[in-house]
Amino acid sequence: MLKRLAWMVCLSLLLLFNFAFAKVGILSTQEVASMIGKKGVVIIDTRPQEAYLKAHLPNAVNLTPTGELFSEQYGVKAASIASNSQLEAALSNAGILPTDTVIVYSGGDNPAFFLTNATRVILALKWAGVENVYFMNGGFEKWVDEKRPVQSGEVALPKTHFVIKRNTPQTYVFSDFVEWAVKNENKIQLVDVRPFAQYIGEFTSDKRLAKYGHIKGAVNLPVGECVKKVDNYFLIKTPQEIESLLKKAGLDNNKPIISYCNTGYFASGLWFVERALFNNELVFTYNGSMVSASRNPNIPIVTGASPL
Repeated sequence: MLKRLAWMVCLSLLLLFNFAFAKVGILSTQEVASMIGKKGVVIIDTRPQEAYLKAHLPNAVNLTPTGELFSEQYGVKAASIASNSQLEAALSNAGILPTDTVIVYSGGDNPAFFLTNATRVILALKWAGVENVYFMNGGFEKWVDEKRPVQSGEVALPKTHFVIKRNTPQTYVFSDFVEWAVKNENKIQLVDVRPFAQYIGEFTSDKRLAKYGHIKGAVNLPVGECVKKVDNYFLIKTPQEIESLLKKAGLDNNKPIISYCNTGYFASGLWFVERALFNNELVFTYNGSMVSASRNPNIPIVTGASPL
């Protein structure tokens, strides 16, 4: 109850004042190239370690979307954001400070994972209090296509002493707040960003979930639709293209949005696009998402194409 009240107070403040804390944005490969090697700039490669070790951007460290920034929930690996002490240890070991400018990139041929491999790490960094975090548009494939320099092997930056002074509120919400949101659907918009087959409850082979379908009242906007293929890489769609997707899903950027998926992984993609393109600070990711909701008797799960 106290956590729910705290989030309600926080959300009310956001609605009244729309506070802007720090930057979440998108950079081109050219912009990133001009920043490499500058003091206070850290590059994070979120691809699997095997791919990272073969080749990565100069001086990039490796933090993955299922690694030490995340923890187990209900026996499901990396289903939750890690504790503050775990985050402090991981970010200190990676050589990151809250005041750094952090640039995150990914890669691969799956549009949803291309976006969310990076955005899940970005969301965790913002939760921990990193001030300025950017996504490199086009990812590793675009960087290589442009014949920019790469290096192989592991990079170890000097360790820092990362301290979380407070968690950034415009990031995660938890089950108690989602319980409240379901009962107040006219005030909060729930968005299921998984593929349609998972949204309607047709895909039932994911044993991480206790129930299948979607949270009652949620609309569906598959996160992979937020990017487009250009040549050999993906780019985040333009604001106009994203606005069209939001309109099609029946979403209103003037009302708060809670994005969810199975664990909070894919959900980070919509959170990031809203923040980076529209500076929307009324968008949140449900930590634990369906892993948590499907086990919560106070969060109704329904099947079929209708939100209700």
